[in-house]
Amino acid sequence: MAIHTKQAPYRTYVIGMTVPAGAVPAALYWDTADPYRYVRLQHGDGQGVEGTDVLLVGGEDHKTGHADDAEQRFARLEAWTRARFTAVGEVAFRWSGQVMEPVDYLGYIGRDPEKAENVYIATGDSGQGTTHGTIAGMLLTDLIQGHSNPWEKLYEPTRRAVGTTSALEFVKENLDVATKYTEWVQPGDVDSEEEIALGAGAVVRRGARMVAVYRNTFGELHEHSAACTHLGCIVHWNSQEMSWDCPCHGSRFNPSTGEVLNGPALTALRTFEEKE
Repeated sequence: MAIHTKQAPYRTYVIGMTVPAGAVPAALYWDTADPYRYVRLQHGDGQGVEGTDVLLVGGEDHKTGHADDAEQRFARLEAWTRARFTAVGEVAFRWSGQVMEPVDYLGYIGRDPEKAENVYIATGDSGQGTTHGTIAGMLLTDLIQGHSNPWEKLYEPTRRAVGTTSALEFVKENLDVATKYTEWVQPGDVDSEEEIALGAGAVVRRGARMVAVYRNTFGELHEHSAACTHLGCIVHWNSQEMSWDCPCHGSRFNPSTGEVLNGPALTALRTFEEKE
């Protein structure tokens, strides 16, 4: 079973707010809300100001390509933080990232499930990249050298979803992917490229084709097929990261050149003139 059917891409948002040194105990914090939030503490603000730490607060996750409202999500994170950590000051940093969520909440580390020779994978980190990266370094080294490892079966990428919760998650995520293909028969984001502002992008329908149109800050248009080169879903505009994002499996593309920024796609978006 292909690895992209067993995990889903999600965007997560983070803000860094200044806080007096020692005002917040150094620990790992998170809640169980939906969407959930997580909190970390970074000593020093990185700008040479003594006596100041940075409280990193993240969350407000959504499936990649399913929303384009970063400003509202950052604002909700700030409001949530100020309500619970009264010593915080300004928002000094903010960014978003992409995480892969496995259907059974455990990473995939091991031999390629497609059985490609000498190929090993480590994915499905669910935001635990440091932990999984350490495990992967140990586990994959043993596999490559032909040594046994007690974690091999636990993280085996070929495993199937076991249990009702995991099975339902598998069905839910893959049904969501299936519904995205209906966008091929729906209208575009706008009726014409004339409606696209400077530094923005939108999908425009031209007959049977869907075109990803980006207008750069000089007013120049960059047009590519809106079909993701992985499995053909229609890409969506991400105004926060300035990229085309696939809502099915998380591939991301440069708005000007169409080049791949994030797999599983391996090839760039086709120019509008190229055949699909």
